[in-house]
Amino acid sequence: MISSYDEAIEKIFTTETMNDYSLEKVRQAYELLGRPLDGIQVIHIAGTNGKGSVAHMTFAILQEAGISVGVFTSPHLVDIRERFETDTGLISESKFVQYTNQILSIPFSLSYFEKCTLIAMLLFANRGVEYAILEVGMGGRLDATNICTPTITAITSIGLDHQDILGDTIEQISYEKAGIIKPGIPIIINHYNPTIESIASERDAPLIYTDRECETNLRGPHQYHNAGIAYEIAHYLGIDDETIHTWLQHVQHLGRCHHLLPNLLIDGAHNPQWLTSLQHYIQTLDYDQIIYCIGLKTWKSPSLFIDTFGPDVTYYIVDHQHIITTDPLELSVQLETYHIQASILTPQEIFTQAENNPDTLYVICGSLYMIGQFYTNIQS
Repeated sequence: MISSYDEAIEKIFTTETMNDYSLEKVRQAYELLGRPLDGIQVIHIAGTNGKGSVAHMTFAILQEAGISVGVFTSPHLVDIRERFETDTGLISESKFVQYTNQILSIPFSLSYFEKCTLIAMLLFANRGVEYAILEVGMGGRLDATNICTPTITAITSIGLDHQDILGDTIEQISYEKAGIIKPGIPIIINHYNPTIESIASERDAPLIYTDRECETNLRGPHQYHNAGIAYEIAHYLGIDDETIHTWLQHVQHLGRCHHLLPNLLIDGAHNPQWLTSLQHYIQTLDYDQIIYCIGLKTWKSPSLFIDTFGPDVTYYIVDHQHIITTDPLELSVQLETYHIQASILTPQEIFTQAENNPDTLYVICGSLYMIGQFYTNIQS
């Protein structure tokens, strides 16, 4: 029996085992925990890019409508509790410990993400929320969140990411994302996708296609499309237009085109589609020079940045350490193969440079894990 928050976090990580990419164990665990989502209406959201933004947008709207609601998202940037939120705030440390103990009592091992998913479900059951918004972690078909029975589902834009697991083509990835589609349950999409449309038809799931764009306080033109999906979800649930449009202007979602300073832009972009959307936003800004401050997951190539931003711009490497991101020195060596010399700077050094050079835009991107550490280092 664990008693402290720090110990709970350690146990969540240290007892992790490799996921066998099957839902069988998480379904068994769900039954052992008393089927915590029973009686709760679930909004299930998948996609390559934008699913977290749509989840937070929908959460903001439902809160303002006076609906008791919880949202489970991933990854977190600074504190694991960011993943688990209800209309009363983030999960408390004591509740996190309580639910971790419950999950660790299950007589078989679960992956880190499976445990987090079950913690969210226990939180929502304990809080007695009316709606639970579940963001898919990766894919959809075999994602731990897919044990739910949703009221409505949505799939945001689809691009190439996690190809080692989800497949090398848009069609293969679309098939995995479409795994959240349930018989007879409406599915919202904002792009034409033959794979999704075919699966929806096979499962007799009403397909709600939207090309709606809505204004939101989250920056970047891509967020207008995400807001359109959030609008359709809320509209389907019977929420009035005024509430929807008002609270699309009050969305909290760190790491998405967030200006820490006017000229210090932080964004979690880490795949071609997301980086292109970020580049479109950057092109709306007016700066004499742009410096891209980057980090990468270990299995990704710096060609991601070069293909989007080009080889003839200035790159910095953010000096940080994370278990699944490339060591800064190694990333420096990789960039040299493209004839790019990149300085390695700490977050504080980048922040200070930005303060001293207001005509230069500093863009922090490439890994949500890296920008999480950037936030942490700056705050400390």
